[in-house]
Amino acid sequence: MKSLIIDVRENGGGNLAIASDIIDELIPEGIIVYTKDKNGKKEYLYSKPNEIKVPLAVLVNENTASASEILTAAIQDSKKGTIIGTKTFGKGVVQIVEELSDGSGIKLTISEYFSPKGRKINKKGIEPDIKVELNEDIEGIGPEYINEDNQLQKAIEIVKSKEK
Repeated sequence: MKSLIIDVRENGGGNLAIASDIIDELIPEGIIVYTKDKNGKKEYLYSKPNEIKVPLAVLVNENTASASEILTAAIQDSKKGTIIGTKTFGKGVVQIVEELSDGSGIKLTISEYFSPKGRKINKKGIEPDIKVELNEDIEGIGPEYINEDNQLQKAIEIVKSKEK
């Protein structure tokens, strides 16, 4: 592999454990993310020293949220890749669902996520390194729309410029 582009546009998040496993392969040893509860107690997730050594770009947009933002922030803070697109959604909270006796449930926010460098994600989002608004007249995004997807074209340009 000469380079890598990760497309998390339209990705609303997912499982933090899986996201942290992916991040662990991409960034150097250090903090992946940390949470802080209302009492100020912090919990950290760390990466091991086994990151890939290829040019990396991450495509983001206003629908990139939660675990996808954690991935984006970790890559940006570690300077392992270039973030391209538009500002992300800004969902950076840890929530649990408590089941009630009648079978319904209540969702509780128990802490917030912060980037490795301490940036708040919730209600702020992540600004890309290179802002590229998606052309309005395209039919879709991704490799099958390579001739129209100007954000993907920019990511390809960036990683190719950094290939050895």
